[in-house]
Amino acid sequence: MADTPITWALLEALQTQLRNIRRTAGYRTDAGRDVRLEPMQFEADAAPRITLYALTTVRPDDARGEGEREVTLVVEALVPVRFDNTQQRIVETMADIEQALDGLRLPTLALPLRFAESVILDRPDGVPAMAAQQLFVTRFRQGGGR
Repeated sequence: MADTPITWALLEALQTQLRNIRRTAGYRTDAGRDVRLEPMQFEADAAPRITLYALTTVRPDDARGEGEREVTLVVEALVPVRFDNTQQRIVETMADIEQALDGLRLPTLALPLRFAESVILDRPDGVPAMAAQQLFVTRFRQGGGR
């Protein structure tokens, strides 16, 4: 039986950590109530949610071996626009995400996660939410790489 791909294990580790984002745990929001690994349609009555996915995986130019990879992971937050303070809530959610992932211990073959970029997305027509994406980068060694 094949092992879980490292990229998927990384996404699962992020999901587990981000589920801790709760006001009762000292965060600004309860964004951790809905953290997904699969995208789904966002409806007007939906609660805020976070979706995770891998954006790119590359062999870095400065790799120390053929098996070294660098992966960019996306943390996408959606906050419904029905709230009076939607922009404040998306900014608070972004801060909570960065706080929750700071110092996260990743699976043993991965280097510590590094923050790369954060952007609030233009709201597409018809989507009743404000969205933000944060990019985080890590490196790992593929099994068997030299």
